[in-house]
Amino acid sequence: MAWIAVYGRRQALTVDMFASDDTTSYYGDKKPIFGLAKTANFPLPQGITKLILEDGMELGDADDKFFSRTNSKQGSGSVGILTDGLINRADYYVHAAILALTPWIRPELYQS
Repeated sequence: MAWIAVYGRRQALTVDMFASDDTTSYYGDKKPIFGLAKTANFPLPQGITKLILEDGMELGDADDKFFSRTNSKQGSGSVGILTDGLINRADYYVHAAILALTPWIRPELYQS
């Protein structure tokens, strides 16, 4: 059994996924394997940060307001507009997804 999730949160990732019933059920003597990785961090302009922290806006909505765009989270996202298109929203997640899969790519290194 394998599943993948992409979190987009400002808060710290909790251990809920590790403490759930899904992670403690496995077949026979096979223990579950976990992969966890994160994307890069980058600074946000102060105006966007203010909209998020003080006005409680979601990042995509704050981007739309700050840059006078519409539905940016379905397009290039914050990373796209801040890097002037050098990194788009899809590319931003690729390395994290691959790194989260390392236990399946090299299982011999992760078996206990």
